[in-house]
Amino acid sequence: MKKNCYKISNKAPFLILGLAIFSLLGCSKKLEEKVYSQVPVDQFYKTEDQAQLALNGVYSRALWNDPYRDAQVITLGDVTAGLLIGGGSANGSGDRSGISNEWNTYSWTPDAIELTSVWNFTFETINMANTLTDKLETSAIPASSKAKISGQAKFLRAFHYFNLVRMFGGVPLHVHGTSDLSEAYKARNTPEEVYAQIIIDLQQAQTEMAPFNASDQANGRATSAAATALLAKVYLQQRNWQKAAEEAKKVIDLNYFTLMADYENINNPDFQNGRENLFSIQHGGNANSSSQQYQTRMIYLYGPPAQTLPGGQNIQFHTLKDLVIFQARKEFFNSTPNTYRKWWTMRDRMPYYYKGGVSAANLVMDTVKMYAPFVTKFHRINLSTGALREGVNFPLIRYSDVLLAYAEALNEANGPSQAAYNAINTVRRRARAVGTPMAQPETVYPDLSNLSKDQFRDAILTEYANEFVGEGHFRYDLLRHDRLITTVKALGITAAADKHKLFPIPGIQMSRNKSLVQNPGY
Repeated sequence: MKKNCYKISNKAPFLILGLAIFSLLGCSKKLEEKVYSQVPVDQFYKTEDQAQLALNGVYSRALWNDPYRDAQVITLGDVTAGLLIGGGSANGSGDRSGISNEWNTYSWTPDAIELTSVWNFTFETINMANTLTDKLETSAIPASSKAKISGQAKFLRAFHYFNLVRMFGGVPLHVHGTSDLSEAYKARNTPEEVYAQIIIDLQQAQTEMAPFNASDQANGRATSAAATALLAKVYLQQRNWQKAAEEAKKVIDLNYFTLMADYENINNPDFQNGRENLFSIQHGGNANSSSQQYQTRMIYLYGPPAQTLPGGQNIQFHTLKDLVIFQARKEFFNSTPNTYRKWWTMRDRMPYYYKGGVSAANLVMDTVKMYAPFVTKFHRINLSTGALREGVNFPLIRYSDVLLAYAEALNEANGPSQAAYNAINTVRRRARAVGTPMAQPETVYPDLSNLSKDQFRDAILTEYANEFVGEGHFRYDLLRHDRLITTVKALGITAAADKHKLFPIPGIQMSRNKSLVQNPGY
């Protein structure tokens, strides 16, 4: 399997349309419909190839649509947590610090397009996974292949229900494919029921995908290790500290995963699916800014955009100069120590720029101050063309996530221990590039020691923010410790209230499904 095996070509619809037009223009006889490639659902899933094709469709639907492609999950996870400013649609150049859309002011409503999009695409993905697991039960394909495919489908279902329950609370629980509206319009299950199903799915996925397959991980597939890591995160969100620590330790004890020594290489397309990345969205396409396809559209949404220097000179940093919706919140940027990690995460200056248009002749290799800090962890530039490299995978579970989950769980269970210190300090040492030619002195970002339980908790939350900004996690880290509202109020978001700990059920779903009950306050 290639790294981009579950990528669906953006050219396919145009090819189909072109063939249809050609047929209409070139045929003088009466049209007779002949279907060559459609297979009835009941006749599909009969072979391993068919089941694998269906699984690829689940991957593609799950991970290559608006919630991730258009960075809606980042708006919901990091903008509302006070790390980033922005969200909404791309507005081109200009400082976003004064933007007052609903995500920055805590004035969102059930009609927000981001909520509708996340709900719709997530449940469509879940239904595809459900249909696949249903059909696999009666399929005659080899048992080992069936288990491996089933385990991946259950992992993807669990991953998406985990997103839903953290965003909305209890949601309708579907574990079988729906084929008519009577099955679709269900009442909400409780959060506890949703979490119970997530745990069942991940435990089964662990078993069905066992043993851990390093080749699958290197090719971007879900593995038993990814299921274990996600299960640790699920237990962590439930505040089941002991089980969270146990599952995280299982991943650590595989002795396979490790932190990349150079933080820059985590999102470097030359080092895809390394031993730090347990599971990522695969972006193997070769489209570029001139193709208008934007295989990895998300990388453009972080900026930096074009700007005008104090002397009036217009400059830009890549060919798509105006496609941006995020900037790092200045309070967060300024409070973050100037580690090597920070440089490869977010910057308020760039070591190059183009003046008078993007071309090699207009490239200036000099440091220039930007009007705001921007997330640059996915910014990989071809300086000769000014095009961003688009084969940048988007990480969903990293080994640093496992280490910090382990440290947090140990601390919450019994206070700081040497194992907890070892885990968090491993991440902090990588932040200052220990063991590389770029290593910084310990004084820049010292190892932790002699902390109280509360101080260790504070350190963990800070580490999550610094390590994963721009990846959409921080809202849920804060919620786990009931700190979301107090954190954003301290940033001046006075409208924040307890109701905002959950997002509202999308209004269109409320109107369609009368069995749904809205979250309080909306």
